[in-house]
Order: sequence, then C-alpha cells, then structure tokens
Amino acid sequence: MAQPQARERCNLIAFPRAVLHNLLGETMKRHRLPEGLAQALVREAAIFPDAGVDGALARALSQRLKSKPIDLEKARGILLVGPAGSGKSAVAAKIHHAATLIGRKTELTRADGGLALFRTGTNPPELLTVMEADGFNPLSARAASAFSALGEIEGVETIGVVSALSDAEDVSDIVSAFRFRRVIITNMDRTRRLGAALAACLSSASLAHVTHGARPEDGLDMLEPAALAAQMLLSH
Repeated sequence: MAQPQARERCNLIAFPRAVLHNLLGETMKRHRLPEGLAQALVREAAIFPDAGVDGALARALSQRLKSKPIDLEKARGILLVGPAGSGKSAVAAKIHHAATLIGRKTELTRADGGLALFRTGTNPPELLTVMEADGFNPLSARAASAFSALGEIEGVETIGVVSALSDAEDVSDIVSAFRFRRVIITNMDRTRRLGAALAACLSSASLAHVTHGARPEDGLDMLEPAALAAQMLLSH
C-alpha cells in the first residue's frame, strides 16, 4: 500500500536534474526507445525539474507529439500503408465504422482498384474510399520507393499503419523511409513497452490515431501527453 503514496510524493516534489535524468533514462530503456529519441526526451524533460517526474515527461512529450486526427467529414480517399501484420484491415474497418456513424457513404477496397478511380477522376466526390495497400517487408528499400509515388494522387492521403508490438528502431526507419505524414498505431492494448509507438509519433509524422482492440466498434483513439507519461511511468 505504500507504493502509490510514495509515487504521489515523487510527483509533487521538485527533482534535482541529475535524479530526474536517471529516472527518465531508466524509463526510456524499459520501453526500448531508439537511443537518439530517448536521449532527446530525457534532455528536454530535464528542463522542467519543478514539475516532478510525470509533469516533466508530459511536457517533453507535448513538445513533440503532433496530433492530427482524420477529418471523416471531409476526407475523400485514405490509403493505408504498413508492413504485413500491422493491422491495416482492422484500421480500415474502424474508419468505415466511424465514418458510417456520422452519415458518410464509405467504401472499403483494395489499393489498386480504388487508386485507379482517383487517377481517372471517376471516384464520386461524396464517397469516402478507404484503401488497403498490400503488406510489405519493412526491410525492403524497393517497397518504400514503390509506395512513395502513391501519395501524389490528388484526393488521396497515405497514412502509415504500424504496430506498437514492433521493434522501435524498425518503426523509426519505416516512418522515415516512407515519409509518412500521419500514422495510426495499432495494438496499444497488447503491449507494455511504448518504444515503437513513441518512435512512430514523435518523429516527423503526426499522430492520426491509436487503436485498442481489433473490433470496428472499438474505435479510433487519441493520445494525450499527460496520460502517455503516466502510462510510461506506471511501473515506477
């Protein structure tokens, strides 16, 4: 029973920068963040020692986390691109479910058929088309080159889909190689380590959504810096 009280006291007092640095360094190792990102977060959080551990980490995360949810009322074409097994089909079903709830006419299709309609300008403007690209080997440079051209089609936004269960370094490389502007992170309910999720949404890409659960009705969620910091420090 003493542990929650001790943690509460830790959050309310100011930490010397060295102590805060060490505590957060251990947290980054536990979540297996890429080394460069881990060092940057610790350095940026150490600027706020008076905020306590949770507060300092939350402020560092808020400086880097760029949230940009999908505008389901205005979107016309969404192309989901990600490694095999990342959860693209589940994400497509969630988008379809959410858009239908607000009255949008929505269609799920494979990438080749859906993109052909956009290329020829024959896709109905009132229709939201959610397209799923074939999975790829994340180590393949050719895949990055092939998929990058798809983002140039008018009316279509390419959104990366990555799993929170993946290796954080691999996720960082994928987001960079494919130049994703927005990402959706899946399987947040199935991992205790947040390295992959942070690598995906604290780099060059904005965070569209995260998912908890595979059912369409489980929905598309967002991440708040304070809640994310608390989750990272949960085992302290």
